[in-house]
Amino acid sequence: MSNKIEKTFEIDGMHCAACVANVEKGLQAVNGITDSRVNLMTNSAVVAYDNTKVTTDSIISQITKLGYKAKLGRPDILKQNERELVRSKKNFIGAFLFTVPLMLIAMYPMFTDIELLAIKESAVVQAILGGFILFYCGRSILIDAFKQLTNLRSNMNTLISMGTLTAYFWSLYATYLIFNGGEEFLYFESAAMIITLILLGRFFEAKSKGKAGEAIKALMSLTPPKALAEINGVELEIESATIQKGMMLIVRPGERIPIDGRILENRPDIDESMLTGESLPVSKIEGDEVFGGSLNGNIPFKMEVTTERDQTLLSSIIRLVTDAQSQKAPIQKLADKISSVFVPIVLLIALTTLAVWYFVAPESEMMVRSVIAVLIIACPCSLGLATPTAILAGSGRLAKEGIIIRHGDIFEKVTKLNSVIFDKTGTLTMGQLEVVEVKSFAEMNEQDIIGLTASAEIQSEHPIAKAIIAYQKKYQLEKRKIKDVTIFPGFGLKAEYNNRRLVIGNSTFLKKEKINLGNAETFGESEMQKGRTVIFVALDERITGMIALADKVRPEAKDVISYLKSEIETITLLSGDTRTTAGGVARTLGIENFEAEIRPEQKQTIVQSLKRAGFKIAMIGDGINDAPALAEADIGIAIGSGTDIAIESSDVILVRSELSDIIKLFKFSKFTMQIIKQNLFWAFAYNILAIPVAAGIFYPLFGWSLSPMIAAGAMSFSSLFVVLNSLRLNSIEL
Repeated sequence: MSNKIEKTFEIDGMHCAACVANVEKGLQAVNGITDSRVNLMTNSAVVAYDNTKVTTDSIISQITKLGYKAKLGRPDILKQNERELVRSKKNFIGAFLFTVPLMLIAMYPMFTDIELLAIKESAVVQAILGGFILFYCGRSILIDAFKQLTNLRSNMNTLISMGTLTAYFWSLYATYLIFNGGEEFLYFESAAMIITLILLGRFFEAKSKGKAGEAIKALMSLTPPKALAEINGVELEIESATIQKGMMLIVRPGERIPIDGRILENRPDIDESMLTGESLPVSKIEGDEVFGGSLNGNIPFKMEVTTERDQTLLSSIIRLVTDAQSQKAPIQKLADKISSVFVPIVLLIALTTLAVWYFVAPESEMMVRSVIAVLIIACPCSLGLATPTAILAGSGRLAKEGIIIRHGDIFEKVTKLNSVIFDKTGTLTMGQLEVVEVKSFAEMNEQDIIGLTASAEIQSEHPIAKAIIAYQKKYQLEKRKIKDVTIFPGFGLKAEYNNRRLVIGNSTFLKKEKINLGNAETFGESEMQKGRTVIFVALDERITGMIALADKVRPEAKDVISYLKSEIETITLLSGDTRTTAGGVARTLGIENFEAEIRPEQKQTIVQSLKRAGFKIAMIGDGINDAPALAEADIGIAIGSGTDIAIESSDVILVRSELSDIIKLFKFSKFTMQIIKQNLFWAFAYNILAIPVAAGIFYPLFGWSLSPMIAAGAMSFSSLFVVLNSLRLNSIEL
């Protein structure tokens, strides 16, 4: 038994990409931890470790030593965002209320000859107001920076703290000089405004994070807070949180079903659109499964609870979406590597700026304001948000479309695919046989042939029999009295009808029974070339008719194949059916490469061989026999109506079971990667362009410089831009 396990931890106190890098490095330095994936957007860490060497308590202790709060368990993103929003709003309002009078006192003399306070009194009041803003409203920034310093690490709070503390204590020194008859520039208002703008940026960031998590919020809201239970024959209203497996519930018209279960009484129409995207209500009968979160339409019904609350379809979808949002895309690794060395580089640039301006113009205020501006404007927050905000918004948007991605790297992987493999039955086809052609050869018409065959097959559970019986019921064709039915599995049946010998089956079976197929064999071969299954009907050694059945190709399959042909190099169809049947479907859809009569392990082998040839492969399937290939492929895509095993082996789940959602997945992955690249470009370009201006490099030539206040506003805007750009994914039409 393996000792390696994986746990998720909620982390509080991370603000930038450098924080992420600090936590990851700190965790990976612990003996026994094999991997750690930290996500800034969801404030979580997924840690893989050997439980014989490391405990969850020691992991939490290590994160605490790094300067952050941690606890075991998946973060409740909604509550987390709510707490962050309340906290950031409170801090910003406090800072704002004290910054306004401070700015009036500091700036008023610049625009008028009237002084609100004398110079000395003004300096003291500014120091008091600025101190409250910096050390109370901005205390979380300073505390975190101090914790990082004690661990010999740094992050964006390090830069903010150094910039604002430099401004504040320089101003205290300047105040001392003023009281001794000197004239110096004060930066109390700069330190205060920087903190206020940073807090404003974090408030907007928290609001934007909340919007990005709206998909999860919408899913969670599908569970009603209360339910009507039948306990000992009495109907009682109970909290949904107290529902247990085995309980009996009553669901009235217009109410949402609180949990998964099985219908015991009545036949309601259920609206499952919020779960599956299917717009039409689904008619249910006794014994049918119903899902929590779906809406009862027309009549009340009684149901039995068949699952625990944390094992419902809805909770599974929420868990999958949350997991995907907690994953890190490969493209983020570049940003993380840069962020891990970014802060030390900025500190070096700030020291260089200080040294240069000290020797070039020691009496100039440019020395102090340039150092402060460099420290403030270079905070790497936008780098840390560039990828996770897009993944959060993108996975949530797809969830609304009934497309569940299980990993955050799916978007990037999809854009790199160059080969797609399809299972046939249940994926490209409906997975249900239908009668598509009936031909009469002698003495009976088409209706007689169906009525006769359906009557003979009435006891059979074979898919062919079921399809013929369904066809007979659909058109209400007359049944016949059949007796002495003998079934030969895989071949056909023999029976008696009106004292005549009745033989129904495939061509091999009829030939074995010494029945001459004649021209019917030619018709049969023609139908089989189209990928259809053919059975013959004979009375007294004479062919009377032929029935062709087909596993109907999904109506959207042709459009999907046509789209994929324009996007990737190869499309392959794999099937356990005969070569004739598989080839017929392949030709219908325009698929050139197909393999027939293959076993499940052969599907996996084919995927492996294509991967060895350098292909990036998506496998799309729905059955148990597809599970090994789905797991082996770079991306496994499961049709939602498929088996649990196939779904568990996949990376993407098409909940609505619509093949056209593959087009949406491909298109949306492109959009998401474009957004991520735009975010990263902005984050890098912003720093590359802004830092030289803040350092005052262009001041001697063009007079370009940045005040610390403008630097703080630009830094906050940079992070806000990244978040808002990612939220554009919510408005993209699919």
